[in-house]
Amino acid sequence: MKLKDENKLTDGELEQVAGGNSNLSDDSRFLNVLLRGREGHCGRYGDWKSGDHYDEIVKAWKSVGVDFEDGVILDCAEIITYRINGQEVSQLQAWLHAEQVVGKHLKRADWDW
Repeated sequence: MKLKDENKLTDGELEQVAGGNSNLSDDSRFLNVLLRGREGHCGRYGDWKSGDHYDEIVKAWKSVGVDFEDGVILDCAEIITYRINGQEVSQLQAWLHAEQVVGKHLKRADWDW
């Protein structure tokens, strides 16, 4: 079966594809530690459970100047979009930006436990 060009994902979209909600869980854990004691602090979720958690993550990202959105594709994977000043960035770039805004650098071991 051939894919039509309009159905193909760009390299940037492919970079953002993740099975399940692992990126959202990573974001919640990262932001939970990074934003502790600050406005926008969110809960820490190992598994994704409801839309309420999604809204919490959107607000946490917004508190550090990142617009966050996810969308399901192919019924099983997600494309997660991070934007800073309207420009799309990767998850890593969003994390680095958030660290700069807060003035704190985290190693993965600091938040991924």
